[in-house]
Amino acid sequence: MTRAFRIGRVFGLDIELDYTWFIVFFIVAAAVFTGVLGRYLPGLPIAVRSLAAIATAILFFLSVLLHELSHSLVAIHAGLKISSITLFLFGGVSKMTDEPRSAAVEFRMAIAGPGMSVALAVIFLALSRLTRSGPAGEVLGTLFSWLGWMNGALAIFNLLPGFPLDGGRVLRAAIWGASQDLTHATRIASSIGQALGFMMMAFGVLRALSGEIGALWLAFIGWFLVQAAQSSYQQLLLRQALVGVPVSAIMTREVEWVPAEATLDQVVLDHVMRHNHPAFPVLEGDRLLGLLSLGDIRHVPRERWPWVTAREAVPPLRKEQTVSPDTDVWDCLLRITTDSGGRLLVTEAGALRGIISRTDIMHLIRRRMELGV
Repeated sequence: MTRAFRIGRVFGLDIELDYTWFIVFFIVAAAVFTGVLGRYLPGLPIAVRSLAAIATAILFFLSVLLHELSHSLVAIHAGLKISSITLFLFGGVSKMTDEPRSAAVEFRMAIAGPGMSVALAVIFLALSRLTRSGPAGEVLGTLFSWLGWMNGALAIFNLLPGFPLDGGRVLRAAIWGASQDLTHATRIASSIGQALGFMMMAFGVLRALSGEIGALWLAFIGWFLVQAAQSSYQQLLLRQALVGVPVSAIMTREVEWVPAEATLDQVVLDHVMRHNHPAFPVLEGDRLLGLLSLGDIRHVPRERWPWVTAREAVPPLRKEQTVSPDTDVWDCLLRITTDSGGRLLVTEAGALRGIISRTDIMHLIRRRMELGV
């Protein structure tokens, strides 16, 4: 089950909020309420302070979104696929299914985000100066100033040379360009990212033990950086192992399928109870109707199972549920991880040729690891 939900679409990209985003949104709003307005403008009414803090937190996260959009638009311009942008506990992330095709593309993508943050910092600091003379100038000037400095801090933090931070990606681009070896460059940048994360964790814990409880946030960010650096390198190795391998090489060709005219009682007795599969293709002659899951069967009241057929219960076949035999296994893995059924139907000219599941892909990965290839 996904923890993120879609809130809109910008430039063809889905914008999602992870549920953890609400935690950090509350923290940012509370920090503005107490640490900024409470410190510099303590005489403001509570209602005004509250609304101003919420509005400032929204503007800050719009800044984070613009930072990520900059990465994504440069990537799309370079021909890479970006499916969505998700805001979560530690900021934002663009979901990219491809690796950059060259060190130059990697560099342009990486530098775009901090460049946008620097531009926003300049804009907000300029607005801070321009608005201080108005009727609500002291409030707006203070908040714009905070937003300016925060965007500047965001740019500086992201330029730290630890992968997968933007600075780490700039470092990877430099090493990649010099060595012409993406794996070697990723390994070095990832190692530096992990070292940086461990240092942040140690510093945050030490400061927290000395009484600065807020420093634990730095330790959490360090922990996230360590995990992200490790997983990014592992994902690259996994991608290299699967790209170029066609689905036809590992798919299951003998598929357990359900005839369209079978009743749900027959489906359960003859298929569900005999085979440990979460879903079954439904065929009407040679025509593939769809993929019937256990959830689809459960949606039909039990007393109707003797009369309702698989044809009536199966949802219409969606394009996202099918792949061609020559599709890369890597592309299948990306799709399967976002599909609750955990399997894709392999079709050719509308006919069912096989099925590929997460288990099939895991077997391929295990074999390659055992052989060292």
